[in-house]
Amino acid sequence: MVGAVSPNGAPMEMPDSIPLGSGHQVDTRSFLELVIPEDSRTVTDGFVAALERGIGVAKIHMSSDPENALFLHYLDLREEHGIVLRVVTSGDGVEDDPRGPIRAAELLPTRPRLGTMIKSETASIVSVDRATTLMLGWAASDLVGHSTLDFVHPDDHVRAIDNWMSRLSGEHGRSIQSARLRYLCKDGSWLWMETSNDFQLRDDGTTVVVAQLLDASEEMAAVEALRHNELFLRRLTDTVPVGLFHVAGDNSVVFVNPVLRDLIGDVPIRSLSDLTTAMSSEGPPLEAAIAGVMMDGLDADLELTRSVDGGRTRSVRVTLRSVDSEDRGLGVLGCIVDVTDLRRMADTDVLTGLRNRRALMGDLEDELIRHSGKVSVIFADLDGFKLVNDQYGHQAGDQVLAAVAERLRSAIRPGDLIGRLGGDEFIVVCPGVSAQEPAMAVARRLQKALEPEFSLPGVSVPIVASFGIACGTPQITADELISSSDSAMYESKQAHGRHLRLANT
Repeated sequence: MVGAVSPNGAPMEMPDSIPLGSGHQVDTRSFLELVIPEDSRTVTDGFVAALERGIGVAKIHMSSDPENALFLHYLDLREEHGIVLRVVTSGDGVEDDPRGPIRAAELLPTRPRLGTMIKSETASIVSVDRATTLMLGWAASDLVGHSTLDFVHPDDHVRAIDNWMSRLSGEHGRSIQSARLRYLCKDGSWLWMETSNDFQLRDDGTTVVVAQLLDASEEMAAVEALRHNELFLRRLTDTVPVGLFHVAGDNSVVFVNPVLRDLIGDVPIRSLSDLTTAMSSEGPPLEAAIAGVMMDGLDADLELTRSVDGGRTRSVRVTLRSVDSEDRGLGVLGCIVDVTDLRRMADTDVLTGLRNRRALMGDLEDELIRHSGKVSVIFADLDGFKLVNDQYGHQAGDQVLAAVAERLRSAIRPGDLIGRLGGDEFIVVCPGVSAQEPAMAVARRLQKALEPEFSLPGVSVPIVASFGIACGTPQITADELISSSDSAMYESKQAHGRHLRLANT
């Protein structure tokens, strides 16, 4: 494969003064159209070397076969023939290479990235170069004589006209203005090109417009992919059932999703101070945790209690993660989840709505610590409840249990805690009560609350409970206190009518 190149680098016809053999194939295309883009500089360097030293050799890869390396030779024959000769081989010698000679017909051109279009003062296409035809796929005859707008996407017409008129009116002086426009290709696709129009006055007084068309498809594809990703992430952060925020390195809050706004209230959140203030009394721990993540880059998790309207509190779980790039920190990404309802569900007995065993044991442990063991426990067990299930069915039994729970709840004092251990067993915790008599008084109130019969469809059912009371001491544990009250309740049940029993603790 051979070709002739003019001293300015443009392909030209092979002069008759150079004898060619029957095996030579002349190709008049620009070699920059044939190689992979990464080898464009190599091709240029080889050509310049030939102009400076008489010969230049470059190792290149063709776009049609990028895996195999070829050799491109430039020979300076300007003095004898007025050209630079271009020869392509697949090794040191074509004859010895098992793949045979390089055939021009097998080399497919790459699409150029820069083309030139000449237009009249009315934006009619006068001429185009070969690169433009290769980029768009149209022949020159398909383009010449048509308005440029015939090949520009309708959505880009306004931008194209504005760019043309601003240059025509001299609004920006003599500077060349550019616009990104989509051009119609022959296959029906659209190609993004950076278009710049340069109005030039000819010697005959007419004006032509030289338009440079730079392929911007890869960049615009990247922009579109980025826009798509941003849209996807925005939709994602708007729909996830958690609050999200991003604190930048300068402590500005650059993002807050709608869920977090609903959680903390629709107030302006522009800085870390705004965020921590919106978190009410738990702001300082949050601010300290964010500062720690910002400084050390270590992730952090914490649970906070927020005060809300009416003196109520909400439990939230906060997850903090450091966001870093290769060379600098980008701040902290935070996730806030209101776990109040989840915790309530985890701590609540489904049937009665009372505290379940796990939650009540935790409450009892906390109260023992808070009151140095001065806590009383009342253990209640329904007598003969199995007969209700056997005679009226488990659905009726569940109705009775729910009604018992409601009566017991209404009989306790403010500050007392009540829960269901399971089955027909209930526990009442009386914080701050270590004397026997106050604890017995609470038990009597519970007993009295159960005296009226319970109504079921078409029948009334009497319910009697046995009660065991245990008073705590500074050294007693929650399990020991529950066990003591359970033993006292069992003694009460065995007493046949004596339904209150005080444990020896």
